[in-house]
Amino acid sequence: MAKICSFASWNVEHFHGRPDRVRRIAELLSVKDPDIFAIYEVSGRQVYRDFTQLMPSHGFTLTENTQMRNMEILIGVRRSIPSFISQREEFKAKVPSLRPGVLATLQINSEEYPFLFLHTKSFARPRDWGLRDDMFRHVARLKRRLDKQSSTRERANLICLGDLNTMGLNAPYNDVSDLSAEQELAFVSKRMQSVKMHRLSKNYENSWWNGKDTYDPAGLDQVFADDQLHFKMFDGKEIEVVGWPEERTKTKQRRWIDAYSDHALIYGELHS
Repeated sequence: MAKICSFASWNVEHFHGRPDRVRRIAELLSVKDPDIFAIYEVSGRQVYRDFTQLMPSHGFTLTENTQMRNMEILIGVRRSIPSFISQREEFKAKVPSLRPGVLATLQINSEEYPFLFLHTKSFARPRDWGLRDDMFRHVARLKRRLDKQSSTRERANLICLGDLNTMGLNAPYNDVSDLSAEQELAFVSKRMQSVKMHRLSKNYENSWWNGKDTYDPAGLDQVFADDQLHFKMFDGKEIEVVGWPEERTKTKQRRWIDAYSDHALIYGELHS
């Protein structure tokens, strides 16, 4: 199979005055060199210098979410690939402090490949779960619209990825309605199946851990893609998880988390 493009997504969890970590993030991304990527929880003044110096082959777009500092999404796209990027306000679920979605459409070999980057609402409280569920509803609605607009195929080549924060639902004094993280992810997968999309497999299922023994690792970062698309395999899986899950001891995992982020980078390659 021939490579069409590569992509990556990474929640870098703020920088909090640590320019050394900004540069390490940019250096690792420049080594992977994805054609398109998003990093979450940044501000423009933090990332401008290192990313423009280390990745001059890419152009950059930053979302505008002025109510929350350091919570923007930075999109990088290889300059040689024609692209159109739009900020999607519907994914804020009418809550000004939430992050918008970013739809970046690449034009490659006369075909369009839309990438929807999301950073959904976190936490397992009922309101948070409801906002997150509304965001996933908008993904399905967007897919249906793109399918109708597709000019080269029966369906749009949509890939939706990011920190999806599928943490489940914990309703105080009402455990009848509680959902585990695994159950929520299964429900999201079922919703995506209704628009002919499936969750891509990862070579490490868990991509988040804060390095503390009081918290269990979680698979918060996910990729969904249209069923007609094909991907390179990494150890038999469609997505490569890069970072602390690759380390063999907790000491090394904590060291990586401190140097980079408590989220691992997720990377994939779309093939024909």
